[in-house]
Amino acid sequence: MKELKVGIVGAGIWGANHAKVFNTLPQTSLVAVCDISPERANSFKEQSGCAAAYTDFNELIADSEVEAISVATPDFAHAAIILAALKANKHVLCEKPLAMTLEETEEVAKAAELSSGKLMVDFHNRVNPAIVQLRDAVEAGEIGSPVHGYARLSNTTHVPLEMLSWAAKSSALWFLGSHVVDALRFVLNDEVVKVYSVARSGVLKARGVDTQDVHISTLEFSKGTVITLENSWILSTANPIAYDFKIELVGDKGQVNANPSHNGAVTKLTSQGAKFADLLGITPTGPSRIGGFVLEAIAQFVDAVLDEAPLLADAKDGLAVTRVLTAIEQSAAQGTPVTL
Repeated sequence: MKELKVGIVGAGIWGANHAKVFNTLPQTSLVAVCDISPERANSFKEQSGCAAAYTDFNELIADSEVEAISVATPDFAHAAIILAALKANKHVLCEKPLAMTLEETEEVAKAAELSSGKLMVDFHNRVNPAIVQLRDAVEAGEIGSPVHGYARLSNTTHVPLEMLSWAAKSSALWFLGSHVVDALRFVLNDEVVKVYSVARSGVLKARGVDTQDVHISTLEFSKGTVITLENSWILSTANPIAYDFKIELVGDKGQVNANPSHNGAVTKLTSQGAKFADLLGITPTGPSRIGGFVLEAIAQFVDAVLDEAPLLADAKDGLAVTRVLTAIEQSAAQGTPVTL
């Protein structure tokens, strides 16, 4: 059996998901971890059972044992790691977004073309059963031509105020909007050509996190579909889950709605309040299984490297999403529509 030796950069929540996959799949071996915090890096090393821990990603990339790099660092800290890994001709799996500026993302896309290493963006909603159902319904013509729709991917204040220490260096647009913009591109098989957006700030700033509270955007696609997009970081913590994700599409012959965050199949009522159990994202179906679509997406990176399977999403997909997000920021700042 072919084996892929992997190193993870970023010993946080999402790095742990990567480690779970690489320690479960029989064809992968987790050999190294890197984090700017020596304590986190060493703790991750002990918990995951990998052989080496680094605080400089260049040292991990230079490790001859490492064949592929998983980038699970904060939103703003992706590009430099990807570029160094691709220059070393190593395979790269990166969390979204590829970068938070158009210039850096274009540089990454160019580097991906020149490298013998493969680059995959972890747009895991491409294997989210609910989103795949939307794509299949549109592709099969069940709703006719999509005319308009609504997409919401927002978080409660728990995420920017408690979960992410680096929230001020990102926003709901980058942290969440990157996922839903790609999901819309995937479902509609189309590209955004024009955006108009407004943003509001103040709630998070008053609580010490200097970033936007919400972006409300109108996205026009090349085939004519118009989508209203919401990305907020100020939903109430009384919500039963920290994120709210839904997409609704109206066509000239029907309508299709998906609400994967609130399926409500299992609701837990405890002293912590009402909580929905995660049946789709990471819940494994057995001790030898990876889990739901979130972890399956990471596994598909391994398939692409070892078995020449198609990449779930490539550098061009990452670049297309960054173009949309930067256009949204530009539109919100200047108060006028922006054509891509």
